[in-house]
Amino acid sequence: MSLLGVTYAQMKLYSRLIKSRHGIYYFRIQQHGIDRRWSLGTRDPIAASIAAYKIGAKITSMKIDPTKIKGWTLKTDGINLELTTEDNDADRESAQIALEAALEKISLISQQHLQTKPVEVQAPTLSLAEAISEYTPALFESNQKEKSKRMALSVLNNLKLLLGENFNMSELDDYIIEDIWLEARLKTVTRTTAKRDLSFIRGFVAWAADRKRNYVPEKLTFAIEAKGENYEYFSQADLKNIFDNLPVIAENPMEFWVVILGLYTGGRIGEIAGMRTEHVFEKSSLQVMRLAGTKTDASDRIIPMHKDLIKLGFLDYVECRHKAKKELLFDISISQQNGPGAKASKFFTGFKNKIGIKDGLKVFHSFRHTITDLMNQASIGDKAGSQYTGHSLEKSVRNGNYGRKLLSLEVMQVEVVDRIDWLKYCSWEPNFEVLKKRASEFDAVR
Repeated sequence: MSLLGVTYAQMKLYSRLIKSRHGIYYFRIQQHGIDRRWSLGTRDPIAASIAAYKIGAKITSMKIDPTKIKGWTLKTDGINLELTTEDNDADRESAQIALEAALEKISLISQQHLQTKPVEVQAPTLSLAEAISEYTPALFESNQKEKSKRMALSVLNNLKLLLGENFNMSELDDYIIEDIWLEARLKTVTRTTAKRDLSFIRGFVAWAADRKRNYVPEKLTFAIEAKGENYEYFSQADLKNIFDNLPVIAENPMEFWVVILGLYTGGRIGEIAGMRTEHVFEKSSLQVMRLAGTKTDASDRIIPMHKDLIKLGFLDYVECRHKAKKELLFDISISQQNGPGAKASKFFTGFKNKIGIKDGLKVFHSFRHTITDLMNQASIGDKAGSQYTGHSLEKSVRNGNYGRKLLSLEVMQVEVVDRIDWLKYCSWEPNFEVLKKRASEFDAVR
């Protein structure tokens, strides 16, 4: 059997039609081990079949094998479909014949199954960028904590960067989140963090799916299992790798000192990067620093400064900032979404990848796990250790009802700071000579 002189066997059209769990049809091709799909923007099987055959006809006319070609792109606005390669659509006459044959074939199927039912292709709706812009005021008027609002907006902006500003909201479904967003997200964070981020996306999609809007077909049902997954502590080899390379790769005081302070304080990256110059001072005859905290009441704390920080010239850097009348300890711009730690976090992620630490469970927060492990190995008490790292200590009669709530700075110096000994902990210590030389090279006022 043939239509317009072209047999179906000769055409070898690639329909590759699949349906998502929400009933939307996709055109699918698996190439080089990668599963690629494009939404056809409709739940109508006939409309989807026509669109898929049109794509198949285009592929046939271009005389390419879609499972092997590398450089082709599908463009769609939900109605019109265009397949382009470097081939520049050669053999247009053959393409037209194949297309007409495909449409005539599917027309016969339409008549048999739907008779006079018209074919409707779902029109595109709002873009992702427009939806996020509309959602933002509603988000900030909600009862969520301010930090959660900033984190939610950051997650949505990252989703926009991944999918593109013009991504059609009608295509935002479980498949997109599971197979595209999650795969990309797990390259930089743990499943626990991804699970938290997913909750922000689910809230956004639920808002978009409201019947007053109907920007998306349905709410998300996809969920992430992340039981018992925590960040890892840095091994001896990791620490050596980090601090051997830091003097070479760090280009400014923030990149240099934030990593060193992370090692000696176990502070959260936002606490360290957001320090003010006035947060380093003398008290009770001790050099101390204040970590203002970003999470709980206990996280805002004053701790004695480790002698190694003084040895490396940290006080000299602070003095330069004082003389220059700089309010912030580091020259950073504070992100509205991610707070003061955004720039430092971006640096450290690129830094650890550059030096070959690819494990997604080893991040800046791993300094916090590392110093906690050191404290455990050194038998430092829970109360002193938790006060140093800014962790909330579970209330008990001993810790909550009797005596002072906080240990004195003198006790913290003896019981914690003086016992932070990296050489004793893991037979490694920083190369003080090299690090101090690099610290002196920075222009602290810049």
